[in-house]
Amino acid sequence: MIPVLIGGCDRSGTTLLGSLLGNHCECICAPESQFKIEMLRYADWMSDDVDLLHVLSKIKDLFHFKLWDINIDLEAIPLEKIGSSYKELMIWIVKQYGKKHGKPNPSMWIDHTPSNTRYAHTLFDFFPEAKMLHIIRDGRAVASSIMRLEWGPNTINNAARYWVEKVAYGLAAELCWGDARVKRVMYEDLAQNPERTLRRICYWLNIDYQSDMIHGNGFVVSPYTKNQHALVGKEPNFERANAWKNELTSRQIEVFENLTGDFLIHLGYRLNYGAKAIPMTKLERRFLRTQETVKRHIINRIRHRSRIKKTFLS
Repeated sequence: MIPVLIGGCDRSGTTLLGSLLGNHCECICAPESQFKIEMLRYADWMSDDVDLLHVLSKIKDLFHFKLWDINIDLEAIPLEKIGSSYKELMIWIVKQYGKKHGKPNPSMWIDHTPSNTRYAHTLFDFFPEAKMLHIIRDGRAVASSIMRLEWGPNTINNAARYWVEKVAYGLAAELCWGDARVKRVMYEDLAQNPERTLRRICYWLNIDYQSDMIHGNGFVVSPYTKNQHALVGKEPNFERANAWKNELTSRQIEVFENLTGDFLIHLGYRLNYGAKAIPMTKLERRFLRTQETVKRHIINRIRHRSRIKKTFLS
């Protein structure tokens, strides 16, 4: 099974792209797998004597693993059939998920965890046959989307810095491995010309394009993320690509462009203000700092706890 690692800044379309590719008959799109990095801390994976039961006992209680909703019976695991390597254990976990969703033997695992670009070198070391898709979306659109959620930045200045940092990981991976191993995908291309973009990706992955892929229902959304992934299962909509123009205030756009400089231009986006963008005032910084603190430590905690209860008690 070949891993296809989708990465990029959160809210850039990683799940959308995963759901499109996951609709291919040879692919399985599993939930985000942040736990695969945490797994590295539970064993010496360079050793020939890895205690898989210990590793599984650790990860089965991790929040992001629970979202996979697969039953792991530690007493019934066929350890002799799994192997002892990190790669073999992850592939076995993915296959358990695939069996539950009608794809017991996929040839490709579509992993749409945004932080994949951050750990590209580590993941490529463990999965030497893997390829990575780095998806980029206009940072102003990302800010408009992410500020409404209970995780991540809640103010325009923090959203701007967050976006630059996340995109930088992907650009570093592109620079290190080139197009043969890491391919850039522009969210706006995917939204405006989904079939053409998917055909190019499929050609790059050496799989045939299938017309059903465009419907984007190749991923089972967890109840935990059903609100933020409300568009998954629908065909890409280009109107969403430009929705930020009406959702952000003119001042928010100006602040974002001032903080990110020419970064948007480097990626092919046009600026509204450019070098004329006026920096934040001391009063604005003070106000946004207070707003971020209130949302992060009070409102968002309450929203997050409520969402967890609805997910695991329903």
